[in-house]
Amino acid sequence: MPAPWCEVHHIQHWDHGGPTSVDNGVLLCSHHHHAVHAGAWSIENRQGVTWFIPAAYLDPARTAQRNVFWRS
Repeated sequence: MPAPWCEVHHIQHWDHGGPTSVDNGVLLCSHHHHAVHAGAWSIENRQGVTWFIPAAYLDPARTAQRNVFWRS
Protein backbone atom coordinates (compact mmCIF):
# COMPACT_ATOMS: atom_id res chain seq x y z
CA MET A 1 0.00 0.00 0.00
CA PRO A 2 1.42 3.44 -0.80
CA ALA A 3 2.73 5.34 2.21
CA PRO A 4 0.12 8.15 2.00
CA TRP A 5 -2.61 5.53 2.50
CA CYS A 6 -0.94 4.07 5.62
CA GLU A 7 -1.11 4.80 9.32
CA VAL A 8 1.93 5.11 11.57
CA HIS A 9 2.14 2.66 14.45
CA HIS A 10 4.49 3.02 17.43
CA ILE A 11 6.38 -0.28 17.80
CA GLN A 12 6.88 0.45 21.49
CA HIS A 13 3.68 2.28 22.42
CA TRP A 14 4.12 5.92 23.38
CA ASP A 15 1.97 5.45 26.49
CA HIS A 16 4.51 2.84 27.66
CA GLY A 17 7.46 5.18 27.15
CA GLY A 18 8.10 4.55 23.47
CA PRO A 19 9.49 7.55 21.60
CA THR A 20 7.82 9.12 18.62
CA SER A 21 10.59 8.57 16.10
CA VAL A 22 11.27 6.96 12.75
CA ASP A 23 13.16 4.15 14.50
CA ASN A 24 10.10 3.35 16.63
CA GLY A 25 7.51 3.61 13.86
CA VAL A 26 6.14 1.37 11.17
CA LEU A 27 3.64 2.10 8.40
CA LEU A 28 0.60 -0.19 8.36
CA CYS A 29 -2.62 -0.26 6.40
CA SER A 30 -5.70 0.39 8.54
CA HIS A 31 -6.67 -3.30 8.64
CA HIS A 32 -3.29 -4.45 9.94
CA HIS A 33 -2.98 -1.48 12.30
CA HIS A 34 -6.23 -2.56 13.95
CA ALA A 35 -5.06 -6.20 13.96
CA VAL A 36 -1.91 -5.20 15.88
CA HIS A 37 -3.96 -3.28 18.45
CA ALA A 38 -6.38 -6.22 18.74
CA GLY A 39 -3.49 -8.53 19.63
CA ALA A 40 -3.40 -10.57 16.41
CA TRP A 41 0.19 -9.46 15.70
CA SER A 42 3.19 -8.05 17.57
CA ILE A 43 5.93 -5.98 16.00
CA GLU A 44 9.62 -5.92 16.90
CA ASN A 45 12.51 -3.90 15.57
CA ARG A 46 15.66 -6.05 15.56
CA GLN A 47 18.78 -4.12 14.57
CA GLY A 48 16.76 -1.79 12.36
CA VAL A 49 14.74 -4.60 10.73
CA THR A 50 10.99 -4.82 11.35
CA TRP A 51 9.63 -8.27 12.24
CA PHE A 52 5.96 -9.22 12.59
CA ILE A 53 5.04 -11.92 15.12
CA PRO A 54 1.63 -13.58 14.83
CA ALA A 55 -0.48 -14.38 17.89
CA ALA A 56 -0.34 -17.97 19.14
CA TYR A 57 -3.82 -18.70 17.75
CA LEU A 58 -2.54 -17.85 14.25
CA ASP A 59 0.84 -19.60 14.62
CA PRO A 60 1.47 -21.62 17.79
CA ALA A 61 5.25 -21.29 17.24
CA ARG A 62 4.87 -17.49 16.85
CA THR A 63 7.44 -17.49 14.04
CA ALA A 64 8.65 -13.97 13.26
CA GLN A 65 8.01 -12.88 9.67
CA ARG A 66 9.28 -10.15 7.36
CA ASN A 67 7.39 -8.30 4.68
CA VAL A 68 8.63 -10.13 1.59
CA PHE A 69 7.05 -7.74 -0.88
CA TRP A 70 8.39 -4.37 0.30
CA ARG A 71 12.05 -4.57 1.25
CA SER A 72 14.69 -1.89 1.10
